[in-house]
Amino acid sequence: MSDTVYQRFLRRWEEVTELPPQTLGPFTPYYKIFVRHLKVMPWPLFVIISIVAILGLYLIVGTTITFFVSVLQRGF
Repeated sequence: MSDTVYQRFLRRWEEVTELPPQTLGPFTPYYKIFVRHLKVMPWPLFVIISIVAILGLYLIVGTTITFFVSVLQRGF
């Protein structure tokens, strides 16, 4: 009796704990490359992303970015 209960428990445990690999359709290889580097050493990627964001903001709003930064600093 307890053996059948245990077998049902094991079967249910396997159903609950087994997760399929995550896929993002055609972007899956790029996702795996990105996450692999992010898991090992995230800081260089954070630095690169922040530099690109700063340059993008500078190209969009120009030198008024210093005004936005001043307003945000006063707010906090």
